[in-house]
Parts: sequence; C-alpha cells; structure tokens
Amino acid sequence: MKRLDFTLAEASDADAIFDLVYLHPDPFLRAATLDDVKGWIANGACWIICDVDRSKVVGACNIKVPETTSHQSPEPAEFGGIFIDPAYRDRGVADALGVLALASYYWDNDPDSLYPIPVISHVHVDNDKPLKLLARLGFEFQEVIDVPADFPGFEHMPRDEKGQLRGKEFRFPPNLRVRLFREMAKLFSTEQQGDNVIHVVPALGMDATELERLAANLDTQLGR
Repeated sequence: MKRLDFTLAEASDADAIFDLVYLHPDPFLRAATLDDVKGWIANGACWIICDVDRSKVVGACNIKVPETTSHQSPEPAEFGGIFIDPAYRDRGVADALGVLALASYYWDNDPDSLYPIPVISHVHVDNDKPLKLLARLGFEFQEVIDVPADFPGFEHMPRDEKGQLRGKEFRFPPNLRVRLFREMAKLFSTEQQGDNVIHVVPALGMDATELERLAANLDTQLGR
C-alpha cells in the first residue's frame, strides 16, 4: 500500500505543484506562472497530497483567501479546484483533500458564525468534469455569468478568440459546515482510503473534539 500524507504546502513544494497542475493538458486551464503557485502557498491555503514512498506531490487544492480591510466587505473566497495525478484518481483521495481544504478554511474564518465569508467556485461553461466532485463536496450551482476581463476567480480560464468567457458559479452553503466539520473529524481516525494508507496533518490547533463542538454549536444556532 502507498502512504499518502495530506498536508499544507510549503514553499519547497512549489515546483512539484506547478508540474502537477500544468503538465497534464487541459483545454479549460490557462497556465499560471511558478510565481502564482508560490503565491498560493504564501497565502497559507494550498493543501497537497504527498506519496511519501516516492516523495512526490500527487494532489493539490488551493483556496484563494480574500483580503479584508476595515473599509469594505471582503470578497468571497475562491475554491480553485482539485488536481490529482492521473495514477491516483478514483480512489476517494480528491474528496478527502476537498474536505480538508474547506474545513481548514472555515476553521480559520469565523467557524462559529452563521454568516462566514462565503466560498465560491467557478467552472468554464463547457467544462463538466469537476461538477460531480463539487456536488459531492456540497457546492450548489448559482448561475451562468458572462465574465468581464480581469474578473476575480476566472484568471486561470482561457477566453475565446473574441476575448469572451462564460462561466458557471457555485457556492458552498454555510449550513453545510455542520456536515463538513464532522467529515473532517472522521478523517482524523481514517487510516485507509481505497488502497492507500493516509495520514492527515490538519490546520493549526484543529482536532476532532473541537470540530464536533463547532458542528453542534452551528446545529443549535440553525435550530436543528
């Protein structure tokens, strides 16, 4: 069995993440730069899967955390999708990585609030590949939008020859954090995913007991 570590990316992982994301051709993905990837890591919201035996990054998930100021409401966080090495797909690891990334974001951002900064995700209007995974994680379709130039969240998507782009917007319902925190708590005691032994290195201070407390508190606030 392979051992897979789920952990927060470090600066030294930038080249491996870049290769994972951009060495596999995708017509719906416009290449970022290595500096972009380093920026994801510096923002502290890029999670990876590492095959320990091969010392290889085989999965990555980035959430773009909004900048906040006292003068304006924060923009939603952007769930940038999940990238898995083709040899490791269809083993449940993408779902586990998504749970870790989302739970870690909410752990660090108003976990007790009924109205946290929302998380959205954007998908090219012709791209159906991520839809089943987004649905399993709990994202709900909102609308199809015509995307203006430089609109946040679509920087990675190619435009047509006329410079036009249409995209689907999805949103993670805040009430689903109850399920999310409990799924994350289960990951702590999960030792095997498919054919892989897994080890989860959580966000700072996160543990199963506190996740259950957060879930129960949100349940109470929601009147359930």
